[in-house]
Amino acid sequence: MVTSNKKFRSNFMQPVAKMMAVVITVASVLTISPSQGYAISATADISADDITPPAFVGAESYDGNDVYLNFDENFSINAPLDSDEDQVIAFLKNNLSIATDGEHFVSVSGQGDIYQNSSRQIYLSYDNDMKVILGANTAIKIASGTLKDAAGNLNEEMNLQVSPPVIQSTAISGDNHDVTITFNEDVVENTEAFDNYIYLVRGSNSTWKHLVVGDTVKIEDGKLKIHFTEALSGTMNQISISGGALKDSHGNVQNDSRLTAIIEANVGGIDPAPADTTPPTYLYSYLSNSLQDLNIVFDEDIFSAAADEVSFLQNVQWYNSNNWYYNLPSDVMVTFAGPVATIHFAAPLTGYQYYFAFYSNHFKDKAGNVIVNNVNTDWFYPQNTGFGLDDRYFSQDGRWMSLEFDSNTDLVDRTLIDGVSHLHEQITLSTDGDVTYTALDVQDVVTVQGDKINIFFQNPKQQGSLKVKVAANVVSDLYDTVRNSAVDEVVAYNTPDISGYVLSNGASEFVFADNPVWRSHVKEVVVYDSSIGTDRELTSSEYSLSEGKLTILTGVFLEDHYYKISVDAEGFSSKYLEGRAYKSSEIFYITAPVVSVDHGITAKINLFNNANDSNTIGNQTVIFELFNGTTPVSIVAANLKVNTGTYSANFNVSDAATNPNYTVKVFVVSKYSSDAMNLGLNLATVKTQLEIDQAMSNVGNENHNND
Repeated sequence: MVTSNKKFRSNFMQPVAKMMAVVITVASVLTISPSQGYAISATADISADDITPPAFVGAESYDGNDVYLNFDENFSINAPLDSDEDQVIAFLKNNLSIATDGEHFVSVSGQGDIYQNSSRQIYLSYDNDMKVILGANTAIKIASGTLKDAAGNLNEEMNLQVSPPVIQSTAISGDNHDVTITFNEDVVENTEAFDNYIYLVRGSNSTWKHLVVGDTVKIEDGKLKIHFTEALSGTMNQISISGGALKDSHGNVQNDSRLTAIIEANVGGIDPAPADTTPPTYLYSYLSNSLQDLNIVFDEDIFSAAADEVSFLQNVQWYNSNNWYYNLPSDVMVTFAGPVATIHFAAPLTGYQYYFAFYSNHFKDKAGNVIVNNVNTDWFYPQNTGFGLDDRYFSQDGRWMSLEFDSNTDLVDRTLIDGVSHLHEQITLSTDGDVTYTALDVQDVVTVQGDKINIFFQNPKQQGSLKVKVAANVVSDLYDTVRNSAVDEVVAYNTPDISGYVLSNGASEFVFADNPVWRSHVKEVVVYDSSIGTDRELTSSEYSLSEGKLTILTGVFLEDHYYKISVDAEGFSSKYLEGRAYKSSEIFYITAPVVSVDHGITAKINLFNNANDSNTIGNQTVIFELFNGTTPVSIVAANLKVNTGTYSANFNVSDAATNPNYTVKVFVVSKYSSDAMNLGLNLATVKTQLEIDQAMSNVGNENHNND
């Protein structure tokens, strides 16, 4: 008889990640039995065929760029036969399109680097500081027939949601022990030891605190929930989530750290005498000029957590040019002074490349809190022989261009001959896409300032971008130990200038010469807090864009924190603005008006820009108002980009010399229009001339401290 295969089939056909076709071949065999005559038996040859094309399993990205699309199996790009590498890349680009709103797709052809990065991965990155992923709704479409697996299966058209999770809101419990973080969609854990990826950032000094014993982290209903054993306190708390910690339902991973909005603890749930449970935070490290001392800097006084100096030298992984070691040499000396730990080597470090990783339990603070994570330095290259271009940008009007180098020091012009610079002759430009290059105009001016080469054009460059070449070895560091590598770069600048002030006590308004196309393509606004060192995307309820104005609402910025703001528009270079957050009334200091009565009434004030930041000088209005007793007589108002200096107004009144009741009041406000009842914010505080002089004399010290 023929044996039934139903039971076998029911066991075999279980859900699998990859769809397979089951092929059964039955072969009949005649068998003769003395007692039963003959019977027919059968054997089955079963094989499985792959019938499913590669499937998307999620994207990884870094700050909206360096996007990696991951798939569930090996594949190749289905370009025409005999295509070379460039033709395969061109085929892939032509078959990819992107929509930052998830609906309106545009081709990626002509953009930066897009290619198959590994057997299961596609890589995308744009040039000119343009982001591939903008906001929470970016999708990438892959045309049908683009990808082919080993079995020959071709993909159907794929619409891939690639935006990583974006924080939308935070909520704190009434007793201040629990924080719930909501994203634009449900999230899940993407790593083991998940609690090691969560930090509390608190206080005006933005102190970082790792989770301690008793603190817990979990994902519940797609939200991140954190329980703190010690109740949160104060009005300035934020949660930092390290990159790679979370992914969404599509498998998309945010590989950059992200920061929540400010969390204010509820009154009544505050611990009146909180203990110091926060371990020290590693800040940075550097090598001494002698290359004999490694200095490791923390945010508070630091001490050895090891039993003795010999124990401290153990479990330190370090790289010395060509070799890895796992303990520091026995002749190394270790000293602690304030927040700095110094590792003194018996001889200078003369190799090319160094790196140090101090494993757990090396450092502690005065309260005994031990750093349980590794302390990893950056890579050091003490014998580095060349530095390259780190950034480049135009002014919005095309009148000047700045080339910033990664020299980590001020630059020195090495083209001087008898005191005359020949740097001008070492720079050429192309405005036709790398076809022809021309020298700078004889009236163009080239200067070296800080870590930048600046070019000031006699005739502004009006095209969207150009290519610049700078010869090698024309600038160096201060001691001429390293010089620049040759520069051959595209520079784009097609974004409007934005100006305004970062305010901690009101809405921050930033104005620009309106560009409707750019404005309509803005997809996200990202705020970076330099005091904390972490980005966060603003939600749509935290900012608004209108004609010529970007408004960021109250509550985003903390007083005295320094912020960098990125406005990201599809198809445009990202636009950055930055500044320290001030109370509105502390942006300017003004003296009381001095009034004279010659030829009418003239009032003068001295004004000091206390914000002292040319990056964020915005338009504001200086108002002089003349009163006859308590009766308003006249107003003189000017919308200006106001900086430190003397400002005055004249009122043409015939009885100025004989009427003693005239007085003048002066205001600096954020806006002025026909609506006299709405003058925006007061931006100034009245000071004596001595107080203003003292503030002005301290400007250099403040800048030095900020550096």
